[in-house]
Amino acid sequence: MKTQDLPEVNIMETRSVTFNEPLVILGFAGVGLVGGIATTHIVEQLKMKQIAHIRSRYMPPAVVFMDGKLRHPFRIYSDEGGKLCIVISEIPLRSDGVYPIASTLVDWIERNGAKELVVLEGVAVQGFPETRKSYCAAEPEKIKECKEKGVEMITAGIVHGIAGSILNECLSRDITGMALLVPTMPYMPDPEGAASLINTLNRIYDLKIDTKELLTRTGEIQQKLREVADRHQKLRKAEEKIGLPENIYV
Repeated sequence: MKTQDLPEVNIMETRSVTFNEPLVILGFAGVGLVGGIATTHIVEQLKMKQIAHIRSRYMPPAVVFMDGKLRHPFRIYSDEGGKLCIVISEIPLRSDGVYPIASTLVDWIERNGAKELVVLEGVAVQGFPETRKSYCAAEPEKIKECKEKGVEMITAGIVHGIAGSILNECLSRDITGMALLVPTMPYMPDPEGAASLINTLNRIYDLKIDTKELLTRTGEIQQKLREVADRHQKLRKAEEKIGLPENIYV
């Protein structure tokens, strides 16, 4: 099938669920991968079921596998009671597809009765973050509620890409959109930052999601990353010696 034959954006529902004004939590392949790590952990902790996936010509030709099992890279999950919905994308999206995907996704969220959604994102910092605290960015009434629960507002900044486009869609609809943001290093998977986001969600929404297991994996993930980085550096040096372009690896 040619790219132009694929749908612009299509949400393929694979399991029936009756939603009850669900809270929607979204995590993408952003800075530090904190959004994806956090949402995946929530799905695993609550044993949520996949109910849909997104097909689009704007998505790269890729598939994700975990423990040898293939899965769609842009997935939607629900709990049994239809009170919580999780959206996860594990791949970057083409810039020209961000708006149509965001618009179609928020249409679907709105049709299913959601009144509130939360995007989990990282804020890039140089070096290891001084604090693991998460911050909120939202409309005034939601900021007030967050402050009452001990969550501080981030003073200024921009949320880019699919996350920013989704929040922008909320501003013109009857959905309260909020971003929870944690400082993180740009190129290192950050389970500790993801745990901070989940703990903040627990505080605001009383979700009671355990983050102990996630925190115990921090050292393991970082060690694996160092090993990959070492191998990657050796490969780059070898390629440079035979004159291949420096940017062959991405």
